Amino acid sequence: MKHLLLTAALFSALFTCAQDAQPDMLAGMTALRKADHATAEKAFTAAAAASPDDPRTWYYRAVNRMESGDANGALSDLERSLSLDPTDVHTLLRRAEVLSDQGHHTQADLDLQRVLAIRPTGPAAEHALLLIGERQVAADDRVSAKRTYDRLVSIAPLNAQAWCNRGIVEAGLHMDTPALADLEKAVELDPTLDQAYAHMAAVLFRMDRVQEACYALQQARDLGDVSIEEMLFVHCE
Repeated sequence: MKHLLLTAALFSALFTCAQDAQPDMLAGMTALRKADHATAEKAFTAAAAASPDDPRTWYYRAVNRMESGDANGALSDLERSLSLDPTDVHTLLRRAEVLSDQGHHTQADLDLQRVLAIRPTGPAAEHALLLIGERQVAADDRVSAKRTYDRLVSIAPLNAQAWCNRGIVEAGLHMDTPALADLEKAVELDPTLDQAYAHMAAVLFRMDRVQEACYALQQARDLGDVSIEEMLFVHCE
């Protein structure tokens, strides 16, 4: 599962740390941005030792550990961070990712539902709903996924991935007309979404709109989706 990217917003949290931890936090964040995980680990460990009651010291070490592949270490740090601040949505999202990757889906879903209870709208809610929808699709529960993406689209109408995912689910439910509309909306918002073009093509083929389907396949191929080459060769050459 995809991890949350570090953003400038996360860096603002640095300045809320205790004064004596700030140099180590700054060094850790700089190393993390460069994917120098060994240096970041050392710096964040020092920051946690200097300010053990600041949840962010544990959170950022967990982020580094996630990025370096130490899932168990990350989970331990995230739990320590949540013991200090149980309502931090970023930490809950991270823990949900780790738990889901480890196959603990029920526990992950509880964290995601907590995020939605704390932040019903906004980026954290959007990310939580995307993760819930992906889990439902993976479990072949497209009806529940459709409801999840309905909610996501309602709170994030400019989120291209939300429209794309709902269109894919609708296509799987053979709701071709709304699926096509959602996929077209997705590429209107983000013309680089190759997966939207690929699924759009599948819907258009089912609707016997071959020329449009072939154009969508070519768009997906031009964006780097090599998985559609056989379909392009069979149906469009």
